[in-house]
Amino acid sequence: MCLGDLRAPVRAEVAATPEQRGRGLMEREQLAADAGMLFRFDPPATAEQGFYMYRTLIPLDIAFLDGDGRIVDIQTMSPCESRHAFLCPVYRPGQGYHQALEVNAGFFQRHGVRPGDLIRPARGDTCR
Repeated sequence: MCLGDLRAPVRAEVAATPEQRGRGLMEREQLAADAGMLFRFDPPATAEQGFYMYRTLIPLDIAFLDGDGRIVDIQTMSPCESRHAFLCPVYRPGQGYHQALEVNAGFFQRHGVRPGDLIRPARGDTCR
């Protein structure tokens, strides 16, 4: 995935099924610096649908995307230490979304990626 003005793409695993989206990045101890997970929703997710960090071990940034691949919101999510999913905070963008991209916490800020930027599929090993 190509983000904003980055020259090198983020290598994103795709979570398109309910099972894949439910599992997400749970129980992973690390995520490569140039890696992430793209969650696709068809039909689009509603504003009430969100993400939580139950059984997720690493802090993550999440970008919520509209139907054109434009970032509508970015949030940083902390691992939830509760043994009960219902006690974990839920991160919502405040509007419906078509996709969400999770990467290591701080990634978007380090690379100057912000709401309004476009995320698009990469063509090969470059984004330029």
